[in-house]
Amino acid sequence: MTVIVGWIFSACKKDGSSREDPIISPVSNLKAEATDNPNELSVSWNNPSQAVSIDISYLLEGQSDVNAISKNVPVSGQTGRYLIQVTDYGKYIIAAVSIADNGKRSNKVSIIATPKNNDDYGLENFPEAADPKTVGTKLAQRYIQTISDPAHSVRSNYPYVCTWLGALWFAQAVKNESLYNTLRTKYDNIFFSAGSSSLYPSPDHVDKNIFGAVPLELYKKVKDNKYLNLGLAYADKQWDLPANATQVQKEWHYQGYSWQTRIWIDDMFMITAVQAQAYQVTGNRIYIDRAAKEMAMYLDKIQRPNGLFYHTPTVPYYWGRGNGWMAVGMAELLRLLPEDNMHRKKIEDAYKLMMSTLLQYQTDDGMWRQLIDKSELWKETSGTAMFTYAMIVGVRKGWLDKKTYGAAARKAWLSLLTYINSDNNIKDVCEGTNAQNNYQYYVDRKRNTGDLHGQAPMLWCAYALCSDSDNL
Repeated sequence: MTVIVGWIFSACKKDGSSREDPIISPVSNLKAEATDNPNELSVSWNNPSQAVSIDISYLLEGQSDVNAISKNVPVSGQTGRYLIQVTDYGKYIIAAVSIADNGKRSNKVSIIATPKNNDDYGLENFPEAADPKTVGTKLAQRYIQTISDPAHSVRSNYPYVCTWLGALWFAQAVKNESLYNTLRTKYDNIFFSAGSSSLYPSPDHVDKNIFGAVPLELYKKVKDNKYLNLGLAYADKQWDLPANATQVQKEWHYQGYSWQTRIWIDDMFMITAVQAQAYQVTGNRIYIDRAAKEMAMYLDKIQRPNGLFYHTPTVPYYWGRGNGWMAVGMAELLRLLPEDNMHRKKIEDAYKLMMSTLLQYQTDDGMWRQLIDKSELWKETSGTAMFTYAMIVGVRKGWLDKKTYGAAARKAWLSLLTYINSDNNIKDVCEGTNAQNNYQYYVDRKRNTGDLHGQAPMLWCAYALCSDSDNL
């Protein structure tokens, strides 16, 4: 908000000599302050003793006086106040004129003030180059190029799955049937052609069972049972105890958890994704309820008091992308979890605590770092994109304050776009990272370009920005 000290226009006769002072004095201490709402100014002043009303007028700087909007405010007490709501962002000239009971008018007092910009925290109205529909389309087309490259012969591991999901979600959000059909055709050619079943991962690990999420996503729209059967097989086997299970796996199973439980932060997206998809296509609450039970247990075991997560219980580092998996896992679960689920409040509270702490570590330009709490480390894009997606979903769903978290998500999105090169590949993506209790190990991780760990959450962000709350 900018305020320029008001001035009084003096009245002069044609010969240059001053007129007599007007009968009524002007207002004093005229101020205009931006409120917490966009494009809104709170105007206040001190009333002169002779005034019965005050004319308040305002117009956008540079416009003709004929465009001014006026409001007559009756005097009540020694001070006056009026709330101005404008349609366009910019600097506004605000003027006040005192009026006596005989109709005499004072000289005009004027100030200039600027309200808060809706775009400071809005998740709409991006600059043309940052338009999420344009960016998402380019990223989805880049993924199609990636999976069309013979060098990418293995397309079933989890980074591919996450990018498939993001591209399909995005295509549907922007109603791009051509893009959706291209993605579906590519998927069918890879996974439903002769001999393609050899590409299916064995359903014995969280990073492999997430494979079922994509055919379930395709089934939502196409209703072809080949997708349903393939996807549900992976969702079901995540809880079906295999004959060769270890004693530890049996113990998890008998407590009602997935036998694939590891207490690694990555798990809470991998498990959630396929179970949530199974719930969406079947309506069977067993899938979403057991995913929520699993999440609640993980939160009890590994969430720190500040809301963040160590890479593993024995590796005390807040690795960016690892925390990103937890952030998006909770956001994904909450957007589908019924309100009456017994674990919902616990998960939502944990999610909000994490989001609050993340705000404290966001850099001035909107990014988060390789190790979240280490200001000396490099800014990392995959974790930043995951946190951004989790915040966008929270704002869209009303779980998070729009002004606070919308601003953080907007700033992060705009900053992330500066890392995308001319080939639509995002830079500074941390390479695949196992847990090590060694600070230097995280410092020295390779920074990849075009790594799907970064491409996928960028597509998720584009999808969420192009969706409203009902479509998330």
